[in-house]
Amino acid sequence: MEKRILVPTNFSKHAWNALVYGFGLYKNIPCTFYVLNAYQSGSSLPEKFSLSKSSGRNAHEKAREESREGLEKILQGLSFRKENQRHQFETLSSSQPLPEAIQDAVDKHNIDLILMGSKGENVSINSAYENTVTAISEKIEKCPILVIPEESSPTTDVVREVVFPTSFRMIFKLKELTALMDIASSFKAGILVLYIDTDNKGLNKEQETNKKILKDYFSKFDCSFHTLTKTTISTGTRLFIESRQSDLLAIYKRKQGFFSKLFAQPFVEEIDFNPNIPVLVLKEND
Repeated sequence: MEKRILVPTNFSKHAWNALVYGFGLYKNIPCTFYVLNAYQSGSSLPEKFSLSKSSGRNAHEKAREESREGLEKILQGLSFRKENQRHQFETLSSSQPLPEAIQDAVDKHNIDLILMGSKGENVSINSAYENTVTAISEKIEKCPILVIPEESSPTTDVVREVVFPTSFRMIFKLKELTALMDIASSFKAGILVLYIDTDNKGLNKEQETNKKILKDYFSKFDCSFHTLTKTTISTGTRLFIESRQSDLLAIYKRKQGFFSKLFAQPFVEEIDFNPNIPVLVLKEND
């Protein structure tokens, strides 16, 4: 089945890196990549996501022209890449703020995954601070987001295993996990389901049931279940990833509140874990 992938760009290295990463991710799958530039994004977003902050008709026209020219250059660059004839490309230019432009594209084009580049070595998932990743992930609904650190290598064998922390306190809808399973299938990667037992009480009956449902969902994959005790969720997840040198972190985010349902219980610790690996943000889906 063809996938529809949205890649926001500010014409930077990390935005291009995210696009190239997508080529490897979907190397065996027909895809349409929608490359989006929002040329009048809000001032809270990083430099270059807003090509022109000036007001007035002339400034607006200039910004729109710069956006179109930048997207045309990307298409020209893509014309030299012949590794996958099953990949198609379309460009989108929008004068809306970036989150609104992304949501509009998701709704109009039935997007399956958003690929975003993150400047620097880390992906900030600390919702206490304003940044592009937080702004987008808080506002975008019903579409998963894969955030790629700038230094990640866009090779086709980059993902050996995906860490998926969960509290087993909810039942996931299968379609909410589709992006995770697509990645595991594409790279033949293992799925490591991680439970942080913060109170050292073990799983109750409801959690055991939900764990069994996940086992059924992931039955066709190389899936294993892991438990850590006497640690916090952030620290435990970070140490687990570092100890195994895992390649990707998948987290689940509800429409409201902090990242991931794994933080559903009363949670006062700040989320200060900023991975240096790609982060897949799975979204709640009605």
